[in-house]
Amino acid sequence: MNNLVGELAINRDGLSLQNEQLRNALKELLNRFAQFRDTVGHLRELSDQMLVEPERHNSQRTTVSAAQTDTPAAVRFPSRSFNSAFSDMSVMSALAEFDPLEMDSYGALHTQIQEILEDIAQLEETVDDVTLFAGQSNQILDQQRNMLTQLRDELIWARMFPLGEVINRFPRMIRDLSITYHKPVALKLSGAGVLVDKAILEKLFDPLLHLLRNAFDHGIEPANVRRQRGKPEQGQIEIRAYHKGNQTIIQVRDDGQGLDLNRIRSRAIALGWLTPEQAATVNPAQLYELIFEPGFSTARRVTELSGRGVGLDVVRSQLRSIKGTVNVVSAPGRGTIFTLQLPLTLTIAKLVICLVDSTAVALPADSIEEILTPQSGQVQQSGTQRYLNWREQIIPTYRLADLLSYSCPLSENPPSKVLSTISLPKDWALPMLVLRQDQQIFALEVDRLVTEQELVIKPFGLAIAPPSYAYGCTILGDGSLVPVIDGAALLALSMSQLEEVSVTPMVTAYESMPAIQSQTTSAKKPPAIKTAQAPTVLIIDDSATLRRTAALSLERAGFRVLQARDGREALDQLRHTIVQVIVCDIEMPNMNGFEFLSQRRKDEKLAAIPTVMLTSRGNEKHRWLATRLGASAYFTKPYLEQEFITTLKNIADPSNKALPAIAQ
Repeated sequence: MNNLVGELAINRDGLSLQNEQLRNALKELLNRFAQFRDTVGHLRELSDQMLVEPERHNSQRTTVSAAQTDTPAAVRFPSRSFNSAFSDMSVMSALAEFDPLEMDSYGALHTQIQEILEDIAQLEETVDDVTLFAGQSNQILDQQRNMLTQLRDELIWARMFPLGEVINRFPRMIRDLSITYHKPVALKLSGAGVLVDKAILEKLFDPLLHLLRNAFDHGIEPANVRRQRGKPEQGQIEIRAYHKGNQTIIQVRDDGQGLDLNRIRSRAIALGWLTPEQAATVNPAQLYELIFEPGFSTARRVTELSGRGVGLDVVRSQLRSIKGTVNVVSAPGRGTIFTLQLPLTLTIAKLVICLVDSTAVALPADSIEEILTPQSGQVQQSGTQRYLNWREQIIPTYRLADLLSYSCPLSENPPSKVLSTISLPKDWALPMLVLRQDQQIFALEVDRLVTEQELVIKPFGLAIAPPSYAYGCTILGDGSLVPVIDGAALLALSMSQLEEVSVTPMVTAYESMPAIQSQTTSAKKPPAIKTAQAPTVLIIDDSATLRRTAALSLERAGFRVLQARDGREALDQLRHTIVQVIVCDIEMPNMNGFEFLSQRRKDEKLAAIPTVMLTSRGNEKHRWLATRLGASAYFTKPYLEQEFITTLKNIADPSNKALPAIAQ
């Protein structure tokens, strides 16, 4: 049922996207319809002027000619009798008494325009009906969205189980440990009724058990020590759970002695993770991270509770398997608090979608502290590493495109319409995502931000082995697949690939990551895999039919196609777009092909782009002028599609030296 609700959510997004596209198309239709109606209105005015003014002039000329001629009526009406001609002359005389403003004359053009106006009125009623239906469809989709959201929430809560099913087992265990080790400890439970997803609840028992045993053994002091410190003889451990937004928070706190920073430093030096100099300058938050590293333990002897080589790294790894996090805060002599943050559900989450080049990736919104566009001077460079001044902290900054590596080439396809973004000013810096993973804070730079949306996360199938930093993928409304990644896991994986020297994992995460990168990037970073970029072609033609036909054939051949209606529009596009080849017509409004070639020669960057002429003019005069203005090839309509595509591929490939100057 949960999977079906996820599929319904995906279909709902698809319907919403299609409805939005329909409304946009309808809006464009209304705009064009209004333009057409205005055009017909102008035609009607011109028709009225053509019908009224010529009659006035013709009537004047008729009167003058009738007064000056002595030609008999019988001659002027040779096929009629004198009486008939006289009768017609009487009618014409009567009509002549009317002023042209008092009697309109209607011709075939005026009648045709009236018929068009009547058709426009009927079309307008039909368009209004379509607009009404589209609005009703949008209302139904909104109702469906609300009902589906309610159904999803109900299903999520139906999958929930009270946390008490796990933590209610612990009080008896603590009592048994207190009796066995003669250490009086009481366990307090708060929030046992908090509901947790069944899939998450099943994996919570072992981490909570380990934290409780750790608090009992390392945190709570013996009774005599507690008396000397003025504490009650009975130690207190509390498990507190509550919901915060779309997360479940579980805290395990004790009122013991807290974490021994000196012992952690000594153990880190003994393991070779820190030098004495580093240990003296490292801050407490970084030392706290060491207790989650594999093999770390401060126990002096092996017991049933500790010293067996199984540390808090098990807790962190198990929580990460359910997309959770754990961090610790400690106060010497007052106790320690372990905070577990868990997602409300593993299937539907709020995601931030961004673009890296032309590839879309998504990150969970819960892992992002802030989204910002750096101001001038907020980003600083030190060697090869950049830093961001964020909330009075200096945090390392990385480009997401540099961290992602692929084992196969990527084709540079144009992004989906649903991934379209608003163009930012050129003087703006690229957006950054500030992420926090436990005690680690860093920033990821992306190329574009698309949207923040509640989407379904689908796990990868068994056909592929996903990287460790990938949660799964989500499906957008148009069917596009977008991978969902863990930014912190991706950064940790990239840093582990660069790490050559023996340094502490904690220092790698905080202080030495930039240093390691600057020392080993040039030597150890795997060579970047170049993506198979599709050449971009700009088609300039005033005929929409030809542009579409050529675009379809070129896209099938692997090109990325842009379109422009005339040379002026093409120049505007070329200021913001990089293309490899230009296909241009000659006869166009506003700026024809020859004028475009002349303007292109004035700009060095544009002059370097090869231009292929595609026109219906096939005489030598047009061909010669196009060649003199810098055209690389010349094709006449109709053309051979295969020859045309082959020529474009040869022009787009700079390694091909055998290209003729002009293609016939």
